[in-house]
Amino acid sequence: MIRVLLVTVVPFFLPAAVFILWRTFAPTNMGGSKAIARDEWEPMPWKWLLIIGAVLSAVTLTVAIVYPELLAGF
Repeated sequence: MIRVLLVTVVPFFLPAAVFILWRTFAPTNMGGSKAIARDEWEPMPWKWLLIIGAVLSAVTLTVAIVYPELLAGF
């Protein structure tokens, strides 16, 4: 069960989590959100986050199939 979580779910949601954390905690001069500083909502680039998550999941699944010994310990 942990293998399924690590190979499929985590890589799919990782780009969105990193983007949200970056926009929330980074200063505005380093790409942080000015809208969050004003307590407003801002649109998320869902299309790109889903595409990146799908590509990352596909790469992870490919590596897990080609090199099964990497995840043998889980």
